[in-house]
Order: sequence, then C-alpha cells, then structure tokens
Amino acid sequence: MLLNFVLAAALLSAGAVDSRTLSTAPDIAPQTVAHGDSIDVALYARILKSADQRVLDRSLLATALGSPEREIRRAGARTLSQVALRHRTDALPLLRSLTNDADSVVASTALFGLGLVRDTASVSLMATTVRAHGPSAPAAAWALGEIGRPATDTIAQLLGSIRGTGRYNKATLRELLLATSRIRPLNFASVAPYLGVSDPEIRAAAAYAVARQRSPAGARALLDAKAPDASFRALLANVLSKPVVGDSLREPAIARLRKLAIDPSPYVRINALSSIATFGELARPIILHALHDRDANVRVAAAQSAGSAFDTAASAWREAWSADTGYKVRRSLLDGAARHAVTLAGAAEWRASPDWRLRSAAVGAWQGTLDTVRARTVALSAVHDVDARVREAAFGVLIRSDTTRKDSIVQQALRAARTDPDSMVRALVADSTARTVDTLAVDRPLEWYEDAVRRVVLPSLHGRAPRAIMRTVRGPITITFDGVRAPLTVLNFATIAGKHDYDNLRFHRVVPGFVAQDGDPRGDGEGGPGYAIRDELTLLPYSRGAVGMALSGPDTGGSQYFLTLTPQPHLTGHYTVFGHVTAGLAVMDSLVEGDAIDSIRIQW
Repeated sequence: MLLNFVLAAALLSAGAVDSRTLSTAPDIAPQTVAHGDSIDVALYARILKSADQRVLDRSLLATALGSPEREIRRAGARTLSQVALRHRTDALPLLRSLTNDADSVVASTALFGLGLVRDTASVSLMATTVRAHGPSAPAAAWALGEIGRPATDTIAQLLGSIRGTGRYNKATLRELLLATSRIRPLNFASVAPYLGVSDPEIRAAAAYAVARQRSPAGARALLDAKAPDASFRALLANVLSKPVVGDSLREPAIARLRKLAIDPSPYVRINALSSIATFGELARPIILHALHDRDANVRVAAAQSAGSAFDTAASAWREAWSADTGYKVRRSLLDGAARHAVTLAGAAEWRASPDWRLRSAAVGAWQGTLDTVRARTVALSAVHDVDARVREAAFGVLIRSDTTRKDSIVQQALRAARTDPDSMVRALVADSTARTVDTLAVDRPLEWYEDAVRRVVLPSLHGRAPRAIMRTVRGPITITFDGVRAPLTVLNFATIAGKHDYDNLRFHRVVPGFVAQDGDPRGDGEGGPGYAIRDELTLLPYSRGAVGMALSGPDTGGSQYFLTLTPQPHLTGHYTVFGHVTAGLAVMDSLVEGDAIDSIRIQW
C-alpha cells in the first residue's frame, strides 16, 4: 500500500544515508504557547473542519488570518495550503499575499502551498524570498524544487550567487541543492562545486542531488569526491550500478564497491550489495559473504540482491538458503530463485507450513517468473487455501502467468474466484483498482473537531504532546506526535491504538535503509481500518525516525504508517508526517520484516 505511486523514485534513496546529516526541509520546530494564552477552541475547530472537508471558506479564512491569536493564524494558513489544490484559482492570490507575512511560519506555510500547486507565476517571488535570507527562505527553496523545470534556471542562478558571495543560510542552501534533485536534467555545473565543501549537510545534499540523476557523469563526480562520512559513501554506493556506470567506469566502480561492501556502516553495505549485484557473477562471493553479516538487514539486502548475481546457479542458491534461517532472508531468496526458474529445496516445506506467511511467500514468489508452467502449477495448488491472503497470492500468480487469457484451467479458477468470500480476492480477479474502501465521511459535527482541539492540539501547544510507546520484539520505541500540524492524523492513530488494533501485528514491510511499515490488520500490506483519512501535508521533514502515513494515492491514509530509517527528502510535502521517534532509534534500526509488535499504548 505504501508509496505505490512514487515507489520507483524511493528505491534510489533507500538506504542512502546513515546519519542525520541530510535533512529534508526547513524543520520548523513545534511552536508552543504560554499556559496563560487563550485559544478560541470553536474557531480552531471550524478551521480544522474546513481543511478536513477541503472547503475554501473565505469568510472563515479572513477571520482566522485576521485573528490576534498566533496559532489561529497559523492554522488558517495551513488550511489554505491544504485546500489549494482543489481551489487553485481562489487560493493562489491569498497564498501569494501571505508570503510576506510578519510571522515566518505563516509565510513559510504559504510558500509551501504555492509549491504544492506548482505555481510557476510565483518563481520570481520565491527567488526574492531566497535572496532575502530570511526565516522563510528554506520554504521558498523547497517550493522552487516542486515547481521543477520552469524553476531550473532560477535555482542555478541562486546557487551560483551563493557560491560567488559566500553568503548563505545553511538550511536554505541545503533546500536549494535538494530542489535540484527533483529536476531532470540536472544543472550539474551548479551543484558539483558543493560536493567538495567541508560542511557534511551541504555535501550530502549535493551528493543526493547528483546521485538521483543516475548518470555516468554523476557517478564519476561522486567517485572523484572525498567521502569522509557514511551518508556520502551510501549515496556513492547506490549510484555505482552497472546500468549507471556503463563500460567506461566499470573497473573503478567495482573496485570501490568491493570496499564499500565491507564498510563499517550497515547502510553503506546495503547499498553496495544492491549495486555490485548488477555486475552479475563476480558478485556471487560478495553476496554469499554478506549473508553472514552481523547486521540482519544487511543479510536481507544480500538475499534481495542474490537474483542478479546468482542467475540459475543452483549451488549458489543452495548455499545462500543454508546461510540464514530468517523469514525475510529466505523469502527474498525464494523470490529471486523463482524469477530464474530455480526451485529451492525449502519451497515445498514453506508451501505446507501452518504459517500463512510462509505459504503465501512460497506461492507469491512465482509472480514474474520465466517458468510460467511451474508458476501455474504452484498457484493452482493454493487457490483453495483456507487463508484468503494465500489465495490472493495464488490468483496474483495466475493473472501474471496467463496474460493472454488462453489457459482454460487458469481462467476457470479466476472466474470461480469472483465469488470468493474475501473482498480483496474478489477485487483482484475483477481487475479492480479500488483496493481502498470509501473515503471517510467528513461531515462530522463541529463538536468532534472541538474535542480534537482539546485532546490533541492544546496539549501539544502547551508542550505536552501525546506520545506512543511501541513495544516490539526488538525493544521499545517512543513516538512523540506533532499534534499541531497533523492533529487529525494523530487522533486517528491514537484511536486505533486505543482499541488495541495495533497489538500483535507485524512489520509487514521493512526495506533496509528506507522504511519500516506496520498497521495492516491483514498482515500482507493490503489491509486497513475500513475508511480513509485526509492528508495533512506540511513542511515537516522526513528525517531519520519520522513517522508518516502510508498511502496508495492522495487522501488514502488509514491505519498503515511507516518509520523512516534514514532521511528521505523526496517524501517531504507528499506524505503526512505526524510524529518522530524520540527514543529507541537503535531499536528502529534493528527491525526486520516480520518482527512483531506486542502493543502500542498512547500517553496523553
């Protein structure tokens, strides 16, 4: 469910950073009010309801933005930015007028909204804001990146001006460099000089921009640059794949990857394994060695990379299978082997297991295989499984294995599945894309929003933000929520946790160096609470330990959420951030797909 519509972009940055040096957007610290300050609860609730309904109420916004209460004005600006996509014509003049607001949070929020709607007419306004070096300049830089190619020359000019004068705000320069990562093609000359600076944050942002272009010139620049910190080395490792470096850089790339594969940082090793596997057979001994790595997620990465290196070498697959008994490692090996039409000895044992996860993995591994005959045989044997998740995996394989719809036995099984008792199975075989149920109704009474203000917003403003204590098999993780900028998302999470619906679930998806995802009652990534909530998009950064809502499109959040294991700048402004891990980062780093969550408890 998570990130389906930007997953291709996310794969590049998975595991890209090993430290906190690469932030993602102006990190506007949560604002607090003094205990004696008053907040008009009814007015604040009306503003929240307007945002939730995606209604642009001019009278309400005028009242909010004209309020003497700072937090009311900020809430009004956030609502305006959130409804702007739906009400572009009416919203744009209001957003532009707020970019010079005396409150830098209001001004930054307005710039954020202009970036979300990609207002090309505001490029010069944003450039002026950047040149002013004020507190809203980072938001203007982020917005230029969202506008994309129409802002290319402006961004290059700003970077050149900063390099020429030496005068800059670090947060603004970082955002300008990250902005270039979202533009194709990259203006390489404007970014390359920053690869050699001493500041690790700026160097990492420049490297991130270069690496995401996936070009031989970028790979050469990163190879030639000094790589003193793990974040830079992880980006270097990620970009040195065979499709990127080609023949001209093949030898230096392989030589560097051999070193990076044994780097002290696990995230560097993860990226190096993915890249060196693209060179085929020469990577086999490196992959096999990594399957004994002390870090579980490095072993997972090795297993995920095995397919490219092992091909049809049965002996390598057998050796890999015996190296690690972990669920995710072996599941990855099953996937890779099946794609190359190799049957592992343990596959039959998994298909007969009482654990639905193992049965589903053993069947689902045959999606996309070259051996469609074997795939159909395995899938047909599971179409009557007692567990709907296994049946869904089986029907998924059958659909992929008979794209011409000429196999009568397969088509008969698919027709029979249209009356399956499970709605997800029925939707799959009916070629339905409606995998998410109806959007949550937003015509709630005002009292509901007033309760949200009292329970979530006010405590957060007074420095008593609600927290979640997550107890996992690896240890406890504490999440501190941002109840000011994502109050309805926080309330949704807390409500689900309060019903104990998160208890005894598993992290059904962990991508090493990218995200750990949970919150699916089905356990296969396709489940949810039976409704969807609105996004609450802000400039909160996807730094390491950010907690975001999993989506399959705009406004499709429900119960699934994810923790970012490393900074992920490309997610900022596109997925709701509603909290950050404030204790237990080492536990978060150790999570492996399939790890259980004993409980999640909310502390108000």
